[in-house]
Formats: sequence, C-alpha cells, structure tokens
Amino acid sequence: MGWIEIALTGTALLTLLLVLAVFRLRMVSQSRAAELAQIQAQLTVLEQKSRSLAAELHELRTGSIGMGERIKLLEGRHKQLDGALRETREQQQELAEMDPDTKLYNRAVKLLQQGASVEELMDECELPRAEAELLFSIHGKQR
Repeated sequence: MGWIEIALTGTALLTLLLVLAVFRLRMVSQSRAAELAQIQAQLTVLEQKSRSLAAELHELRTGSIGMGERIKLLEGRHKQLDGALRETREQQQELAEMDPDTKLYNRAVKLLQQGASVEELMDECELPRAEAELLFSIHGKQR
C-alpha cells in the first residue's frame, strides 16, 4: 500500500467522521430545538397564568378598596345611630324622672332597700296596701 492509498483511506475515514459529526450535530440540534419549543410553550402558559393572576389581583384590590370605603360608611352610620340611641335613652330617662308616679315608685324602692316596712311605704309614699305589699315582695327581699 502506497501513500496514495493511505491518503485515500485517511480521507475516506475523515469524510466518514465528518458525516457522523454532522449527523450527530443535527440530532443534537433537533433535540435542542424540541426542548426549546417545549420551554417556549411552558413560558407561554406561565405568561398567560401570570396575566390571569394579575387580573385577579387587580379585581381583589378594587374590591377591597370598595369594601374599605363601605366599611367606613357603615362605621360612620353606626356612630350616628349610637349617638341617636344614647340621646333617646337620655330623653327617656328625663321623661321617666319627670313622671310623678315613677318618682314615687323609685322613692319606694329606695326606702325598701334601706329596710322600710310595708306600713312605712304606705305612709311615706301614700300607696295602697296592695301596691306596697307588691313592691315589698319584689324589692324588699333583695336586701
């Protein structure tokens, strides 16, 4: 075998190695392209989910702002109603204190708490015996 045959054999081997390397590169390239396509598909899905979550977050923020405003309005209304209720109770108390019968019974209860008897209630508050006994049975035993 001469140097020409050796050169041809070497060239053939190099050509075969080059063809195999190109084929291998093409397979790796196709594999990488498939992986890249898969990653891009996943990225697209994640971007869609991200946009969807951003939209939901925006809705929640908008809703919570609206709820906060609504709560403030309700708190203000509650304070108004609480004030009106307090005022009504004060007026009711004033009216009760102005009623002579209420004053009489309040005085009778105070006397009972101090240990007064049925006869003392009848004398001091000018109550009939039945009312004095009723008050005594209700408030007289709480001493």
